[in-house]
Amino acid sequence: DESVPPASLNSLPAYVPPKPAMTWAAWLLVFSAATSLGLLAWLLIRWWQITRRVSRAETSERLTTIATQARQLASVRARPPVKLTADTMSPAVCGLFRPAILIPQTLAEQFSDEQLRAVLLHELIHLRRRDVWLNFLQSLLQIVYWWHPLVWLANARIRRVREEAVDDAVMLALAGGAEAYAPTLLQVAKLALNRPLVSLGLVG
Repeated sequence: DESVPPASLNSLPAYVPPKPAMTWAAWLLVFSAATSLGLLAWLLIRWWQITRRVSRAETSERLTTIATQARQLASVRARPPVKLTADTMSPAVCGLFRPAILIPQTLAEQFSDEQLRAVLLHELIHLRRRDVWLNFLQSLLQIVYWWHPLVWLANARIRRVREEAVDDAVMLALAGGAEAYAPTLLQVAKLALNRPLVSLGLVG
């Protein structure tokens, strides 16, 4: 058997482990994860802000009565609370598990009952189609694949098509009163130019 003499073992250089170093791929992974976490935190903050808006908003007897009529037109069994908010925003459905409909106070003051019924019908059809949950899944997908431009383009297209589909459903539900729907949308745009804050559980 061959063996190394003890003297030769002492003469061997001491092993020095290499310093740990991050590869460019590892840095990209860290950056991607940090960006995803940042986007998630930002959306959660927006979600919290919308939740505060809903809690501060007040119910309206007039809107509740109009919403009952709109629910019959939309064939919606759920009875989400309809609340007035002093903030300048577009009407929106808020919340995943306990959805509520937020209507700007300025819009409620200047709109007729027929116009408000069309607005509430729009939001109730969003609720019927479960668009809040779809938007939730889109937001999560966009957080994970934030670096992919096609995801952003696809999500923007889906949101646009979703609004068009809801508008078509509203016009079908209104039947003879559908002619007044387009001017109502224009007035909503004039009175509530600010879109709702982006949130995981909000569509409008």
